[in-house]
Amino acid sequence: MTEDPPKRRTLSLKPGVQVTRPLGPQPLTPLKADRPARPPRAPRPFREPKPVERPAHGWKCKPCGTFFDPPAEGPDEEVIRCPNCNARLGIAGDFRQTPPPSRLRARPMRH
Repeated sequence: MTEDPPKRRTLSLKPGVQVTRPLGPQPLTPLKADRPARPPRAPRPFREPKPVERPAHGWKCKPCGTFFDPPAEGPDEEVIRCPNCNARLGIAGDFRQTPPPSRLRARPMRH
């Protein structure tokens, strides 16, 4: 078990390539001192975070999170669908009940 692992093959250049610079690591070049150092930056002024704007809509689709308003008028049997993902959310009569039934696929937004 004292066998050495096989040696790797030495890489070489393709035949006919002229070497224009020495192979191996490049020598380090000193930093240029002809340009003055940049002055330190001033700290940024503190800004109050923007207030979060509440949507003016009354409902939020559970599958995709889109805000929407169901129609205020119309037949109670009308099917309400999400304007974004077209999911069936319930019927219009269920959106008008207080409290809304749990079978709706939308949740009321608090104002």
